[in-house]
Amino acid sequence: MAAMLLSLLILNIVFNKKIELRAENAIKNVFTLNSDEYLNYESENDTGSLYYASLVYMGADSENRDDIYQILTPKEKKLIDWYETHPSDEMQRAKINEATYYMKARTEYYEDSNERLLAYVDVTGEPELVKEISFGVLLDAFVIAALGAAIGYFLGKKLEQNDKAQKTFFENTSHELKTPLMAICGYAEEIEMGVITDYSQAGRMIVSQTERMSKLIEDILYLSKMESGTEPLKCEPIEMASLVQDILMPLEGIVNRRNLSVSLELDEGYVNGDPEKLEHAVANLITNSVKYACSQIEISWKNQVLSIWNDGGELSTEDFSHMFERFHTGQNGNSGIGLALSKEIVEMHGWKLSAKNDRHGICLSMVCHS
Repeated sequence: MAAMLLSLLILNIVFNKKIELRAENAIKNVFTLNSDEYLNYESENDTGSLYYASLVYMGADSENRDDIYQILTPKEKKLIDWYETHPSDEMQRAKINEATYYMKARTEYYEDSNERLLAYVDVTGEPELVKEISFGVLLDAFVIAALGAAIGYFLGKKLEQNDKAQKTFFENTSHELKTPLMAICGYAEEIEMGVITDYSQAGRMIVSQTERMSKLIEDILYLSKMESGTEPLKCEPIEMASLVQDILMPLEGIVNRRNLSVSLELDEGYVNGDPEKLEHAVANLITNSVKYACSQIEISWKNQVLSIWNDGGELSTEDFSHMFERFHTGQNGNSGIGLALSKEIVEMHGWKLSAKNDRHGICLSMVCHS
């Protein structure tokens, strides 16, 4: 900003000096003209163009001032009055009312008398134009500086928030990975010490924790690809009914072991989406319902809306407000990024994902149209 102010100051000085030099040259030129040349000069410059010098006859030594004033215009009278209160042989800059002039007096010496002439150039408007331009540039500079400061502030806050979010993300990821690792290490140590004799149960627990850790790592890697922008959507027509049934097939073992009832009501219909990403998102939603269902799961596909309901109990308002946040720990102590990832994928398609309490359970709805 200091550099801008200094530049404007220099610009004003240069422009004003340029105006002064042009006016001075015009006055010098008009003083070199004889009477006939001056008449031709006036005729050629009757347009009143800038840097055109005019002469005012101030009278001879023997002439009466009142006689001279009778032949002068009001402007010429004001010029002479100003000069007489500011006498000088040098060129002067005069501000008379709203007009700006450069003027210089000269004495013509003759044998019988001396005559005084006043040459002037009307530069009204040009200095003001320079000021207006400077003010406009200064105002623009202040606006740009203010916008730059505001943008810098908000970008700084955004970077700070991103850094904080990234730090929290890594802390939560470390915690989520640490939990299954500690469980696996605990079972391994107890087997080594001979504390556990039921190797089958211990094996199941180790496999379960390993699968949990593997799923978390898979989601983290997938989320990283999405946020890096290296995974653009590759849309094509997808039959939602077939997609849901394909996702349910590998879950049949869990569903049967837990004696869950799965009800399907799937209409025919296609959506235009990325098959891989959409499968990932819907699989997370269905897996979440299977995980928390007590006995029933209902999945319906109607009017471009996929609804997945389970009877795992209702959630509090607090849990609903954070349901799609990464690693939010709910009232049952569980956390993860599956639902957050699903929501990001759904919104990438321009669709909406929401949740609500319904019939003593939770219903997830994916609206597949804008």
